[in-house]
Formats: sequence, structure tokens, C-alpha cells
Amino acid sequence: MKKKSVLLIAGSDSSAGAGIQADIKTLTFFKVYAATVFTALTAQNTKGVNKVFNIPTQFIEEQIKAIAQDLDISYIKIGMLSNKKIIKVINNSLEKYFPLVPIVLDPVMIAKGGHPLLKEDAVSYLKKTLIPKSYIITPNTLEAEKILNCKIRNIDEMLNCKNKFSDFNIKRVLLKGGHILEEKKTITNILFNNGKTDKFLSQRIKTNNTHGTGCSLASAITANLFLGKNLKESIKSSIDYVHNGIKNSFLIGKGHNPINHFADFKS
Repeated sequence: MKKKSVLLIAGSDSSAGAGIQADIKTLTFFKVYAATVFTALTAQNTKGVNKVFNIPTQFIEEQIKAIAQDLDISYIKIGMLSNKKIIKVINNSLEKYFPLVPIVLDPVMIAKGGHPLLKEDAVSYLKKTLIPKSYIITPNTLEAEKILNCKIRNIDEMLNCKNKFSDFNIKRVLLKGGHILEEKKTITNILFNNGKTDKFLSQRIKTNNTHGTGCSLASAITANLFLGKNLKESIKSSIDYVHNGIKNSFLIGKGHNPINHFADFKS
């Protein structure tokens, strides 16, 4: 009997702190098998991204086709999609090969310094295609601002996003509050789930070792859903996992260092 797997669709991080490398590490920690489709290769380290090479769209589809021909995929996690052409081929290929497989989408749009990673036409196309198709999306507040065309500067404004997401036919959202500095000792993440709202609070750790937290959180949620936990349990376990990884992080370079994906942790 074939073992079921999770398909990871994202870009590569040559320093292995974020991107598909962080996704693989996270799934491996939870003992979930990871198949991969690369959308881009980046030349980067802890100090920043030097260059990006986008994988040709035809080869992206070939990767997805090859997985579909052989592996049994239960969940799909999507990360970096760097332009409209790549979003289009991913959307069309998933409709063709994996039309019923639930998607966890981390809508990577804004770099840590606030620099936009997606042009407006790509953001608009993502909003029309993969975002409403996803089982859940996991934007931070900066990315949610791009999706909703509004400002999110505090917890109240985060809560006010519920109806705005519904207007875009987005059923489930984990809105990450790490950029909201209203509460200096706490991070508030908010789940909007078919009209219901839940808060998840965690201690804010003062550190630069947060590279790859978004990728790792979305992948941990995917792994926990794959393992049979409900959505709230999956999110709670995943937030605790990432918090533990930050708490037990170490230095590999001179900039924003990654979390420790393999620190002892009981989910």
C-alpha cells in the first residue's frame, strides 16, 4: 500500500532557512513525507537575497505532472510564486492533476524589509485563482493589506478583517500578527473560520532569528492537518512548534538566522 504524501510548491532558499528547505525540515520533524515542486531558485543567505531565477513554467508543470503520475498526495502547501505566469501554471496544473486536494497557501508577497515581492498584476491574479481555492491561507498583516487593500495597524483592525476576507470568498484565514507591535510581549494570531473567530497568543521573543517562520508555520499546519488534527489543534500545535524553534535557534550567519526546526518539541 502506498504511503500518502504532502506536496510542497515553493522557491528554494540556498541558505536553507526558509523556502522549500524549511518546508521539508518541518514536515520531516512531524514524520510526514514531502514531495516537492520548485518554482524559483534564490541565491541568498541570512543577510538577504542576491538573485532569483524563476523556473520556466513548462518545467514547473512537468514537475507537478510527474508527481501526479506516481504519488498519492493528500495535502498541498504553496509558498513563493514570484510572478503571474508562475501563478497561472500552478493554478491550471493543480486544476488538471489535483482538483480535489486541499491547499494551504502562504501568500508570500512582502519581504522582511517591506519590499514587495509580487507585482500588482500577480497579486490580483492570485486573489482571483489560488486564494479562494485554498482550504486556508496564512498571510501576515502586510500581505493581508495587499489582499484586502486596507491598513492593518493594530489588533482591532486585524479583527475587522473578517468581513473583508468573506467579501473575497476566502473561507479560512490565519492572520499572523507578528508585525503588530501594539502588544510588545505578545503576538496575536487570529483565525477566521467560516464566520467564526479564534485568537492564538504566543510570547514575543526579542531576536533576529526568525528567518523562515512563515514557511515553517504553514508547513507545520499542513503536516498537522495531514496527521488528522482539526484546524484549531493544527494551528495551536504549529504556533507552539515555531515558537519553540525560535526559542532554541542558533547562529549560522550574520543576518536574520533561521529557527531550529529540530529542537525537542511535543505537539
